[in-house]
Amino acid sequence: MLRSVVWTLQQWIQILEPEVNFMKEVSVRLNSDLPVILDGAMGTQLLDRGFDLTPPLWSAEILELSGKTIEEIHKDYINVGAEIITTNTFRTTTRTFRKVFQHSIEKATEHAWNSCKIAVKAARKAAGRDIFVAGSIGPLEDCYIPELFPGEKAGLYEYNEIGKWLEEAGVDFFLIETMGRFDEARCALRALDKSRLDKWVSFLIKDANTIFDGTNLRKGSIAIESEGASAILINCSKLDDAVKAMELIANTVSIPVGVYPNLGKSSPWAKSTIKRLFSEEEFIQWMKRAVSSGAKIIGGCCGSSPKYIEALKNSLK
Repeated sequence: MLRSVVWTLQQWIQILEPEVNFMKEVSVRLNSDLPVILDGAMGTQLLDRGFDLTPPLWSAEILELSGKTIEEIHKDYINVGAEIITTNTFRTTTRTFRKVFQHSIEKATEHAWNSCKIAVKAARKAAGRDIFVAGSIGPLEDCYIPELFPGEKAGLYEYNEIGKWLEEAGVDFFLIETMGRFDEARCALRALDKSRLDKWVSFLIKDANTIFDGTNLRKGSIAIESEGASAILINCSKLDDAVKAMELIANTVSIPVGVYPNLGKSSPWAKSTIKRLFSEEEFIQWMKRAVSSGAKIIGGCCGSSPKYIEALKNSLK
């Protein structure tokens, strides 16, 4: 009997150890003078390597074709200073794969789960023991068409599914990102409520005061904090607006805040391609302002690359 109890305790310690280590280590980092550094864009790096990111699967299509490429991109970011890498799971959902396998939900679920496992495995292999892995969870439909959100009933089921997959595959925490609709972000948090993992929420914004769906950013941030978010960020939004929005959040909530902006000079939803990027110098100038204003988590989104993350790392020395 005693042997059985000891064995069970050892099992639980093994299960909980990664979570405990993550919370302890990141808690220390988020309370230090220097912010923690996220990685940069995945899709941009795949495009630069010549991959065709055709909707609806977008970057998820690459996973079953070349999971090794995803691992290499993760390593590129780690080698220049990223302390947290984000899984390529933005579109590894049953809903997305059903647009490919229209007549078979079983096949769609099978491919979505398999792609999710490949993505997390690639991230974990690149991360080793010293780098943390964020499980990316994106909007269920198009980021820039928030009215396509299928509603809370569908959302609770689908976000619960992807959350269970990511946790089982071995991510350290959830990054609910590019959320252009307040009630969808809240729905994702509620669907993941039973998970032990931390939950970071990152908004897509219309301007420095407004979430993309028109919700007041200050009010939305207060509500998301009350729903159990561990951190609130701004991502995939124009650099200057993103930093200003982060400053507003920093003066609104008590949890850590951060920013990883889109580096296109025009609003990211205006065009499908990024033709003009902010330079490294402009990026660093705005990110220094973000850090001085309270950003505890910083990185890059669409248009960024390892050279931007390296410049960001060097600017903190």
